[in-house]
Amino acid sequence: MEQKKIGAAYIRVSTDDQLDYSPESQIKLIQDYAKKNNIVIPEEFIFRDDGISGRSAKKRPGFLRMIAAAKEKPRPFEVILVWKFSRFARNQEESVVYKSLLKKEAGIDVVSISEPLIEGPFGGLIERIIEWFDAFYSVNLGTEVRRGMTERVRQGGAVSTAPIGYTYKDRKLVVEPQEAEVVRMIYRDFLSGSAVMAITKKLNSLGIKTKRGGAWENRTVRYVLTNPVYIGRVRWSPEGTNDYHKTDGWNDKTMLVAGAHEAILSEADFYAAQEAVETYVRRYKGNADRAQRESAGMMLQGLVKCSTCGGTLSRTGNGGMNCVRYTHGKCTESHYITVGKLEEIVLTGIELQLNNLQAEIIRREMPGAEDQAAVLRQQLKREETILQKCKAAYLAGADTLEEYKENKAACKERIKRIQELLAEQEKEKPVDVQAFAERTRPVLAQLRDAAVPPEKKNQLLRSFVDRIIFDNKTKTVTIVYYE
Repeated sequence: MEQKKIGAAYIRVSTDDQLDYSPESQIKLIQDYAKKNNIVIPEEFIFRDDGISGRSAKKRPGFLRMIAAAKEKPRPFEVILVWKFSRFARNQEESVVYKSLLKKEAGIDVVSISEPLIEGPFGGLIERIIEWFDAFYSVNLGTEVRRGMTERVRQGGAVSTAPIGYTYKDRKLVVEPQEAEVVRMIYRDFLSGSAVMAITKKLNSLGIKTKRGGAWENRTVRYVLTNPVYIGRVRWSPEGTNDYHKTDGWNDKTMLVAGAHEAILSEADFYAAQEAVETYVRRYKGNADRAQRESAGMMLQGLVKCSTCGGTLSRTGNGGMNCVRYTHGKCTESHYITVGKLEEIVLTGIELQLNNLQAEIIRREMPGAEDQAAVLRQQLKREETILQKCKAAYLAGADTLEEYKENKAACKERIKRIQELLAEQEKEKPVDVQAFAERTRPVLAQLRDAAVPPEKKNQLLRSFVDRIIFDNKTKTVTIVYYE
């Protein structure tokens, strides 16, 4: 009997493809094809990206998970099925790169179930032609969509997601009263002298959510403070390259036209806020640039975590460190401490723990080491799936009872062997704290040496420290080491 192949399916439906099959329809078509061609597609190998453009793989998390899975050893599946080649990629160069990677490194083919190809060079040529037409269609469609959106903006219509304060009704922006009051509160507080961070904390403490339902950050408050939609204007860039969360995110092709929607704010309040924002940004940028220069190569950079939220402590502009999430208004407790004090607390803590042999040490794979346990778990999952399919094939009448027994016994034997290897791989190995301390003590002298550059000290710490948790209330640290 022919051995069943393990396959994967990739499903994508773009927001601009009105004629696409739905994800469920694509899955059904692919499963039907797989059944006819002796291919089994486990549920965990169905990857999908719904409502996402295919122009670039960077914006397709499902696609990237599939590529990452395909690189595992041994390969988890032998073929990837798509409804059409355009679902895999609309960028021809990217398609060639990923198909070559899959074929050369993993021996995995990409098959379009609706565009069968003949074997050989001619089939490869036809595949390239199909991809070229798909790429042309994608680029042309994007151009037409941008043209239509630009024309809509010229007529005063909005084309982006409705910002807080508004909602869409019959394709038009209309004021959402409760949200509009939040916008007015933000402007009132800012014009009354409240800092952006203070406004962010106030919104979060009141339980007010952003338009997307998340917590507020400084940049989202600043976006509200600089959005001309609130005085009845529509802002749009035909090139789509602006980042309006930045005050300098406009380009010379940005359009600003009178909108067809109702304003929430007076122009006097809006433009007064713009002047205040410019002053705020100049002051903030100067502090940020100075802090960046001073923090270069800092010994504790990236290692110390906040005991309240787990955020990383980063250098401030006045010679200290604080939780980066606190400085962005997302952590409720300040962890400010001067760099000198924190460095002394950390070094003293390391010395005491190594001398008393009380260090908490975890085992961590070094960069580049293969995670054998993860590979074995993947193999085990695959064998368990095959076992289920063997039973399904027998119940469906595709296999005889003798074939089922034979396949089941062989599969169970493989599962048993993998489980034994996995148990051995995951067995806890004791850590010799004394040996670890003896190896690490010589490093402390370099960490105390003022002649050693901060960059070097950071590298030395990272060679044996996994993370440092700082508690500002007790001024103590919990240090987790790795071997």
